[in-house]
Amino acid sequence: MAAAVLALMVWGVSFFLHFFWEMAQVPFFLGMAEARHWDVVWLCTRATLGDANIAFGAYTMAACLSRDWFWVTKSWSRSTLLVYLCVGLIVTIVFEHWATGDGQRWSYSDKMPELAVTGTGILPLAQWVVLPMVLAYSTRWMFLGWLVSKRTERE
Repeated sequence: MAAAVLALMVWGVSFFLHFFWEMAQVPFFLGMAEARHWDVVWLCTRATLGDANIAFGAYTMAACLSRDWFWVTKSWSRSTLLVYLCVGLIVTIVFEHWATGDGQRWSYSDKMPELAVTGTGILPLAQWVVLPMVLAYSTRWMFLGWLVSKRTERE
């Protein structure tokens, strides 16, 4: 049961964090600031579903490397943390390159700073440095609190 609770926390907190980041990025994507509100909410929700799945995949890959599903609740090794962060960054670079190129899914507005080499937006990259760390600390805090509450219930 604890593994399922942790999985739900990782995915749920990730969804929450990424949704707000996606909404904050609206002015940096072409046509989004002028779009109808509910169209923007729907597009950001769809993007957030993908983000939460990427974050869950990154967490899972780090868990496989460390051979510990509960790695987030302990001291983090550099290699586990590196895998956790790099999975999201690599997926973002590849997907953003495709989506703004051949995939023609979206375009950046003039406000979006971009990496010269790949043309990837800085904000989507920052998303996968900042939010995974916030997710890790938040999930650790929530899960350890949940464990304490379960122990208290048994007493």
